[in-house]
Parts: sequence; structure tokens; C-alpha cells
Amino acid sequence: MIADKSYAYFALMGDDFDPSEITKVLGIEPTDSWSKGDTGKHIQRLKYTCWELRSSRDESLNMNSLIKDVIDQLKGKECQINQLKVKFGLTSVIRLVMYIDTHEESSTPFLGHEMEEISFLYETETSTDVDIYRYNSAGNT
Repeated sequence: MIADKSYAYFALMGDDFDPSEITKVLGIEPTDSWSKGDTGKHIQRLKYTCWELRSSRDESLNMNSLIKDVIDQLKGKECQINQLKVKFGLTSVIRLVMYIDTHEESSTPFLGHEMEEISFLYETETSTDVDIYRYNSAGNT
């Protein structure tokens, strides 16, 4: 059965860097990290290095709360993030992985950004991405 809870994560990605350096500078343990060439879940060899920080909870309706949760964990680290991006040639993204229940009796999720989140995205030159997956909970108990 497909997951019915959405989540968000912040990722720093680049060609070749040591993810433990990101952890050391930010003082935050990543939820996940890997190096270019590692074995992936869906592909044999990963094509880039990544440091990820996931939302501390899952959600089914309020998508903005997930993004806010991730940004709250990074609050005050904007300068360090920008320095790391320059030093290692990194890009950053906040990705929202959204599960939409197509069952007619289910509520649909909502998304909107507060000024604090927009400010963080702007200050760190972080892009956003949304992956949307559909499922139908009808008949599942």
C-alpha cells in the first residue's frame, strides 16, 4: 500500500563533496546523505552527492506546515548554507513529496508559503519542487 502522508525535505546537492562537512558546519544531522557513485534505491549508481534534511513529521493536508518545519530546523543557518554552496559548488532545493487521496470523500491538501519561508528560499537561492503521487483509500481500512 502506498503511503498516505506527505513530507518535505531540504537538500544540498553537488558533484563531489563530503556530506559530513555539511553536518559539521550546520551542526545538524541529516536525515539522509550519499555520495556520487553510491548504490541507489532505484538506480545502480547515484550521479551526484547529496545531504538531506527531512521534515520531522508527516502530514496529509497542510503542506505548508511541512516546509515550515524544515525551514525552522535550518533557521539562522542561511549564511552557512550560502558559504557551503559557494565552497562546494552546491545547489539547494526544498522538495515536497505529496500524496493525494483521490477518494471522493477525502479532503484535498493545501499549500501556501508564508513570508518567512519565502525569505529563506530567496536568501539561500533555494528552488522548490513538488512531486505528486495519487492513491485511492477507498476500501482500505
